[in-house]
Amino acid sequence: MEEKILLAGASGALGLEVLKLLHQQGKKVRALVHSADGVEKVSNFTDDVWRADASEGNEVIKDITKDISIVISTLGKSVSLFTNRGKSFMENDFYANSNILDDAVKNNVKRFIYVSIKGAEKALEYEVAKSHKMVEDALEASGLDYTIIRPVGFFSGLNDLAIMAKRKVIPIVGDGNARTNSIHQKDLAKVVVKYLNEGPDLIEVGGPLVHTRREMADMIAEKIGGKVIPVPEKVAEWGMFLPEMVDDNISAKLKYFKFVTTNDMIGEKHGDITFEEYLESLDLEKDLP
Repeated sequence: MEEKILLAGASGALGLEVLKLLHQQGKKVRALVHSADGVEKVSNFTDDVWRADASEGNEVIKDITKDISIVISTLGKSVSLFTNRGKSFMENDFYANSNILDDAVKNNVKRFIYVSIKGAEKALEYEVAKSHKMVEDALEASGLDYTIIRPVGFFSGLNDLAIMAKRKVIPIVGDGNARTNSIHQKDLAKVVVKYLNEGPDLIEVGGPLVHTRREMADMIAEKIGGKVIPVPEKVAEWGMFLPEMVDDNISAKLKYFKFVTTNDMIGEKHGDITFEEYLESLDLEKDLP
């Protein structure tokens, strides 16, 4: 029997690129999405689509992995300040993925590929990192063959700064000297599919070029406009107490934003698409609200 793949988070920025590659390779894919918009996005690439919120419990996705050989999960809550699905990182990342994992174990799935985040093991005081690490731990204990992929960050994850640039301000926390090699989701999708049948237990993945946060902010300013504004770390820390009084979701994102932008985030180099090329491809009206 031909193997079938479950792709969770199939309508997201990364998931959709993975789905396109699998479709090009003629793979049979079951797509899990959570919205009607998601169904529309994936319908050109598979006719086996489940619409459900996996965080709501095992019964909601019961037997989603039946007859599935490989699970790929790109499922997780966006860290963007400008998007909000309402639920917490713990619900959208840990509960949702652990429910899928439970079903995979029950149905004797052969392999599970999970897209986590760089720094998941070092930043457990942040809800974003903690929820991903809990999924990693559950996967390691499951007995399934697995690969955990930790990207340093997507180019699209920097769209918040581009949106702020349209509003004439580009904040960077600290001195801007922290380095990263963020990756385009198309290049990351190729890494995910590369390890479809076998791969390392853990790999940390980045793009082709390393830049400082200041260099990336300057590139955004050159493309879009706006002024780069350094924000001292201590000021950022105090500023992050205010959102807690209003929105825990925004607070969690701000705290994690400070962590990733003030620490080096560098992974194994993959892909060809540079950050400058990504910026050039952006439609400032369509892609940035």
